[in-house]
Amino acid sequence: MRKNRRSFVPFAMAVLFLVTFMGWAAPKAAGNIKLGLDLKGGFEILYQVEPLDAHQKVTKELLLATERMVEKRINISKVAEPEITIEGTDRIRARIAGVADQTKLRELIGQPAYLTFKDGQDRIVLDGGDLAPNGASIGHDQLNRPVVNVKFSDPAKLRTVTKDNLGKPLSILLDDKVVSTAVVQAVISGGSSSISSEDLDSATELKDLLNAGSLPAKLIEKQVNSVSASLGEEALHRTLVAGYAASAIIVIFMLIVYRLAGIIANLTLLLFAFICLVLLDWMNAAMTLSGIAGFILAVGMAVDANIITYERIKEELREGKSIRSASRSGAKSSFATILDSHATTFIAALVLMMIGTNAVKGFAIVLMMTILVSLVTNVFGSRLLLWLLLKDNAIKRTEWFGVSLKRAAYKAVKPLPDLVKRRNWYLGFSTVVLIVGLIAIMGRGLNPGVDFQSGTRLDLYIGSPFQTSDIAAVIHEEIPSATMKPVVKYGTDGLAATTTFSKPIPAGQLNAVEDKLQERYGAQVSKQESTVDPVIAAEMVKKACYAILIASAGIVLYTGLRFHYLFGIACIIALAHDILIPVALFSALRLEIDLTFIAAVLTIVGYSLNDTIVIFDRIRTNMKQTKLTSARELEELVNRSLWQTMRRSLYTVLTVFIAAVGLLWLGGESIHLFSLALLFGLVSGAYSSIFIAAQVWLILYKRRFLPAG
Repeated sequence: MRKNRRSFVPFAMAVLFLVTFMGWAAPKAAGNIKLGLDLKGGFEILYQVEPLDAHQKVTKELLLATERMVEKRINISKVAEPEITIEGTDRIRARIAGVADQTKLRELIGQPAYLTFKDGQDRIVLDGGDLAPNGASIGHDQLNRPVVNVKFSDPAKLRTVTKDNLGKPLSILLDDKVVSTAVVQAVISGGSSSISSEDLDSATELKDLLNAGSLPAKLIEKQVNSVSASLGEEALHRTLVAGYAASAIIVIFMLIVYRLAGIIANLTLLLFAFICLVLLDWMNAAMTLSGIAGFILAVGMAVDANIITYERIKEELREGKSIRSASRSGAKSSFATILDSHATTFIAALVLMMIGTNAVKGFAIVLMMTILVSLVTNVFGSRLLLWLLLKDNAIKRTEWFGVSLKRAAYKAVKPLPDLVKRRNWYLGFSTVVLIVGLIAIMGRGLNPGVDFQSGTRLDLYIGSPFQTSDIAAVIHEEIPSATMKPVVKYGTDGLAATTTFSKPIPAGQLNAVEDKLQERYGAQVSKQESTVDPVIAAEMVKKACYAILIASAGIVLYTGLRFHYLFGIACIIALAHDILIPVALFSALRLEIDLTFIAAVLTIVGYSLNDTIVIFDRIRTNMKQTKLTSARELEELVNRSLWQTMRRSLYTVLTVFIAAVGLLWLGGESIHLFSLALLFGLVSGAYSSIFIAAQVWLILYKRRFLPAG
């Protein structure tokens, strides 16, 4: 007994060190992670750059100059760490989080701020290029009214202009709008002039514009995503609650099913979460709502490697091996399956990162990172802890691993139900479902969101009880000519509303709606805007189609190379099934299809093949151990392989299903449709892995390689 206790000391010491270190370092790493604009408020705008001269072309130099000027203007507002990037040949994207006054900053960024001085004959005698660097400042006139003092870089030029126009009117224009007109009373020789202003706020805004300088090109908003700080805080809170709830259920599930091995799986899950936090801190990455959703989903996927390993260990135990021998053999035989299943999801995430917008890229990057971390922690970390626990053979009872040898012997005597025999029923059922789905798609059509159709989606947090008719009345009053969908409530408390406009709505009109609602319901009212120009929407449709095709082709190619080309063909048919089912359901239910839906579909593509590969791997392994002489023997082999991997397939889907349900039930509105699409796809993918992919491969293989009988 004393020897047995001593054998647990290395394991206990390792666990104690692990938990203590993570408890000390995790809060610091989590505290250093920045929040993205959808969690702390802010906006992301894609600008189209157009030259001031219609005959001029957009050059690299013009883009760089415009980028520098945009950054200079943003820095005036003292926003922390803005992101300004050039995209393509004529676009600039600005991401700015933590903005106190979004309206003012958007106006500051987009205004050309072209300052001119014109004489009585409407001739330009001075312009913004004549100003001294940071030459604008706030002052007051003799009546203590605010004015903007402007200092010129060449006092002699200003003296000449005022001398030539002495006693004549001289107008000061900003972007061709007259802001001040006065008769020159005296020759100005000091190099400074002043512009009168209505109030201090107007004077301050004009001063900032002048100091920022003129934009070398026009900026046209093509795509806008803005989030108020209050909506971001609510989304963060709800999504974190969803993550905690899903993680707790997964932890309990692993303990119940795998007992002692479940404890190790949960410890490595903690290590997985810790390493992900450290990497996010090291990468200086901004955590977004979609990133958190990806992280929660990854928690469900992170235990998959352990499930695959532990189910293989349980199989070895049922065959009569010792716990130590079964653990060694199970870990070794499951590694290739784990690697293949993670690779398919990684390919889908890589495609998402390459073609997605900011939110989708955030999801994809987090998903890719967690897949790699999962391989390290849940393969090597889990096996190290398991080795420390079993190295002295102190544990003898298989019940500690959830295996009863008496029950296993009883089950081994019972014949396995023949899943293969009814394959025509499964394929027929799926065919009928797909035909009905295609009819629904052709009859009702899809319901594209603003990402794919263009327009503006307006989310409003009211913060107090309201009637949707009252909100609609305010919107119609401020935006009378726009066509919009009915206003609907959302959220668990029903204190928020949303609607979609068929065309992009200018920011000024959306601000007017927010102001009017604040007058009626209080200052807590805030808005979230997503606006997409028709050109951008058309590009997104193409990108979405390319993403699905490229990801599917990449995964099928990988599967074909790792296994056999007939496995790849079976995967293509299963993938078509898994993609069409969620699309058909969204069409029938009239749910919006946007970029988050595409992200869900690509995740489904990767994860469905995750399960399929587990089954294919077992079929391949059994074929190596069996000499097949007839089609009937192959059918028996496939049926045996399906039952050997059945529980493993269902458990791996179940853990991700739990995470997706948590996101759907408790997560924010912006990931609601993503979670729903994921749930549809997970159910469809689990079904196709067992009843479609394996059955299709069987039909193809036995016709080509085996005689009947």
